[in-house]
Parts: sequence; structure tokens; C-alpha cells
Amino acid sequence: MNDHQKTPRNRKNLLKEEILSLHKGADPEIARQRIASEMGKISYAEVVQVEQELIAEGLPVKEITDLCDVHSRVLEGQIDLGGIRPTPPGHPVHTFIAENNAVETLISDGEALFDQLNNQSPDAPAATSVDRIYSLFRLLYDVDKHYRRKENLLFPFMEKHGITGPPKVMWGKHDQIRAQLK
Repeated sequence: MNDHQKTPRNRKNLLKEEILSLHKGADPEIARQRIASEMGKISYAEVVQVEQELIAEGLPVKEITDLCDVHSRVLEGQIDLGGIRPTPPGHPVHTFIAENNAVETLISDGEALFDQLNNQSPDAPAATSVDRIYSLFRLLYDVDKHYRRKENLLFPFMEKHGITGPPKVMWGKHDQIRAQLK
């Protein structure tokens, strides 16, 4: 990377170009390689700033939300988390992270349960499996409580400090997941 590309504005412009190219259908792997070769590690703050700038420039939040998984895959391993301080136990963000991990465990348990069901004999009794599925979905549906707490506690705090883009995108992702659960 030359010195011209190292300036914060140029780094953000390059990231913005790559994100916009993804929205136009560019190959995510090519975008990932370009970001890695021309930018190296990206600070989380740069990602947040670019997301906010794109929204301010008219990119619909829904479009960012719809391609959020693609953005995440492209940036995986490229975001420098070194400057992020760990949250102490009991802090709301620490609790949100723990809850996210618990949801991931529920999803893994569900995938394992469905794999087990797919592999069991057609003659096997279904009542126990149905009870386990019901229990799993009941627990998974409680994710809405987690989302409402984030939306009502964390997002207003972020917005109060001028971070408006990420909460809008996260709220959109929450709504997508709620619809999937229904």
C-alpha cells in the first residue's frame, strides 16, 4: 500500500468503493483480496464511519442490511480489534455478547437435532423429538427479548453519541430474524 492510500480518507473511500461494488454484484472474494492487499487491517471505527457515510449519501439502510452477511464475510479477519477494550462482566455489552453466544449454541443444538432426526429410522418414535424441537424453538423465540433490550438500551446510547448507522442496520437484521422465526 502506498502512502497516499494510507490516509484515513483514502482508506475509507477504498472501503466504500468495495462495499458499493458488492451492492452492484461484484465477486466478494475479489473485494476481500483487494481490501486485504490495499488496506491491510481495518479499524472497527473505519467500518462504522463508512457505513454511516453510505447511509448519509443515500444508500438505503435496507440494502445494507440485506447485504450485511456478505459484508461480514468480506471483512472477516480484516478488522483490527486490537483497540477494543474488553467489557467487564456485568456490563450490558458483556451480557449482550454472552446472550449472542447462547443463541449460537441454541442454533448449533437445533442443527444437531435436525441432523439426528434426518438420520433416524422412520420407525423411531417421534414424540420425544417433537418435544425437543418445541422446547428448542420456545427458547430460540426468546431472542426477541434480547433484541428489544438492545434496541431500547444500547441503540439510543449509541445514537446519543452520534453512531446512527450501525443501530439502524442491526435493527433491520433483528427484524429479518424475527420474520424468519415466525
